[in-house]
Amino acid sequence: MTCPSPVTLSMYADGELFGSDAAAVERHAAQCAACSASIATLRDERTVLRAALRQADDLAPIPRFAPPARARDFVVLTLAVALIGGFSKAFWSTIAAAIPAELTWLSPLKSGTLFERAVDIVTFAVYEAPAVWTAITNFIGVGLAIAFVAWLAFSAARPRALAGLAASLLAVVIALPSTGHALELRRSDDAVTVGADETIDDTVFAMGQTVAVDGTINGDLIALGREVTVRGNVTGNLVTAAQLVTIEGTIGGTVVGGAETLSLTNARVGRDLYGAGNRVAITAGTNVSGNAVAAGSTVALDGRVGIDFKGFGRMINVSGAVEGDAEAHADSIAVQSTARIGGNLTGHVDEAGDLDVAAGAVIGGNVDEQIDERQRGARRNRYVTVGYYVDQIVRLGASFLTGLLLFWLFPVLRSVSPDATAVARSAAIGLAAAVTMPVAALILCVTVIGLPLGVLTFVAGAVALYFSKIVVAEIIGRTILRGAESPPHFAAALITGLIVVIVAINLPFVGGVVNFALTLVGLGIIVSLVLARFTRGTAA
Repeated sequence: MTCPSPVTLSMYADGELFGSDAAAVERHAAQCAACSASIATLRDERTVLRAALRQADDLAPIPRFAPPARARDFVVLTLAVALIGGFSKAFWSTIAAAIPAELTWLSPLKSGTLFERAVDIVTFAVYEAPAVWTAITNFIGVGLAIAFVAWLAFSAARPRALAGLAASLLAVVIALPSTGHALELRRSDDAVTVGADETIDDTVFAMGQTVAVDGTINGDLIALGREVTVRGNVTGNLVTAAQLVTIEGTIGGTVVGGAETLSLTNARVGRDLYGAGNRVAITAGTNVSGNAVAAGSTVALDGRVGIDFKGFGRMINVSGAVEGDAEAHADSIAVQSTARIGGNLTGHVDEAGDLDVAAGAVIGGNVDEQIDERQRGARRNRYVTVGYYVDQIVRLGASFLTGLLLFWLFPVLRSVSPDATAVARSAAIGLAAAVTMPVAALILCVTVIGLPLGVLTFVAGAVALYFSKIVVAEIIGRTILRGAESPPHFAAALITGLIVVIVAINLPFVGGVVNFALTLVGLGIIVSLVLARFTRGTAA
């Protein structure tokens, strides 16, 4: 009697043998004691193996040994803090020395106009974002077009790849419009001038202690310095930043200006005006054809605005004409008797009576004085208001949904489990990234070619800051639920950690510190993972 092969016996023991084959093995095992014992042994091995594999998933990793803190550790920590402080001082000193002398005045912390500059940036982003993203899209599109044409030439003419590549690049360059898209750079340590008898048919980038434009520029003008004066004609847009900006000429496009004092005197603006500074003055004789948005400690409108006017600041004075609606956010709003407003007048103030409309002022629409409830609410205890808890619930839900998307796209974040040393290292990396990324983005934005990269750097930093506490929340939630019988799902860990984080950052007195610390740790973790991924990709 021939016994079945070991493979056949193993299949029979595992229940993978069917039909007549299984019946034959069963009849044979009933008569053969050796095969019957082999089948019993194989079934016992299967049971033991299944139990071992099932328990392997439940085994927790052995934590790394962490020795207790010693006096030497505190000495090293103190020296490290001193070293970081010295490095930070040297870093900022180097950055300050690298800034051109004509822009040394531009210090928001020194000028006291940080709020006005922030409002200017936000306003510009809201109203000019389509144009900026169009420029970025065009830039990326041109790059992709060049790369695509070069690839086609390389593939079609591989034996003569160099000649084909050069020909394709030349064809793309010739096809791109050159007139009106060139850039003329004028820079001086003293004065930069465009004479009254001078006509420039390119976009001009002027930088100097003083910049004076008396001629004609058939393009855009970007002017930076201590004092900028435009008395000539600019057919395109004007972007300027200086300690003193005076516009007395004609601007065919939009004006975007930031200064300690921004003054428009007998000026003509073909489109919109976005101005910010300690003092913004739109004097009599000035005509802005489009909208005007001004932010400053004091804002004075004595000229004409063709559409709508919006003002932000401490004191706003309106004595000119606004063809559309006028809206102001200020501590004090004064509408003089000479004012003419074609639409509605809306004043956002702290107290009733801070909007003063003089007798004789002509208002075509309604006058609406709105008390800023946020100022009143600031005096109340936020923990006793229903709106506070509603905001936190909405915040929790939004963070949870975005966190689910983040951990679904990047599963590697679910396995991050830093110890105390790694947390401190991540906080240091996060602090370094928070300091260096805005500086690097600002340096890129100074150059026209690097502007898209600078904007993308700002966007990447903002996204990383938003997700930083979400990453830390998932780690906290996973730590809290670690004692469960089975590993927690990342969604359960995320919602648990988010609840803890939101409660912690809203604690009185210490909430701000906790928020700052969690943000740095999360940012450091994200930056570390990105660098590790980049390093592995480069090594490969």
